[in-house]
Amino acid sequence: MYRYFFEIASIPFEIKGQTEISIHSSMQPFIVENEEMVDVKYNVVCESNMKVIKEKSIYADEVYKIDLCQIEEGKEYDLCIPEKMLLNKKLFEGSNIWNFLAFEFPLLEKQAFILHSSFVSWKGNGILFTAPSGTGKSTQADLWEKYEAADIYNGDRTIVRKMNGEYYGFGSPYAGTSGIYRNESAPIKAIVVIEQGPENIIQRLYGREAFLPLFRETLMNTWNKEYMEKMTDLLMDAAYQIPVYHLSCRPDQDAVNTVKNEILQEL
Repeated sequence: MYRYFFEIASIPFEIKGQTEISIHSSMQPFIVENEEMVDVKYNVVCESNMKVIKEKSIYADEVYKIDLCQIEEGKEYDLCIPEKMLLNKKLFEGSNIWNFLAFEFPLLEKQAFILHSSFVSWKGNGILFTAPSGTGKSTQADLWEKYEAADIYNGDRTIVRKMNGEYYGFGSPYAGTSGIYRNESAPIKAIVVIEQGPENIIQRLYGREAFLPLFRETLMNTWNKEYMEKMTDLLMDAAYQIPVYHLSCRPDQDAVNTVKNEILQEL
């Protein structure tokens, strides 16, 4: 039996199976030695006959007839994979097993979600920049690193978790093209929704205007009604408790100063 232990967003979990698993470099910072107090368990199960899903499985406008893996919920999560994957010496070799765990389910049970965002820590304060891909999230994070000596904890997907009544940001094993996936955390002082513009203008968002960008940029399973109801409640709470801003910006130092001056009023 092969056993692997990790901790992500202060959630310890285990992956175990009869076959050795290749651990991607992005998962390395999250490996822990402590085998006690595991909150989430995954069993990697090889199946000769995968369950057939009659409905069409559609992803990125493509239809796939064969499942690479399936997740089954219970007291423990079964990660079912086809036996043909055993042709490799190690399971998930060349892939990141994180992408197959459907970790958004156990995260929600811990009042946490994955936000499409770049995450920086400035003087111990977490700032998240969120927007659709290609808008400039990583650019703004890089500017904060350059001009304010901020630490970049993740370049693409931040785990946001409510703990003891306060929201914290955590690095995750997925970072897009930035390659930045640190096992670090900070209390979130601001979520900044960015768009490109000719001037640097910031505005505080409230209510529906604060909620919708979070809803749009959160990784979710929209086909699961119970999950969506719980996630919506959590996002509404996050939008109420965390200061959310809209920033029309240029890629320059003044954009950093515009956000900094606004945040300083809240600290």
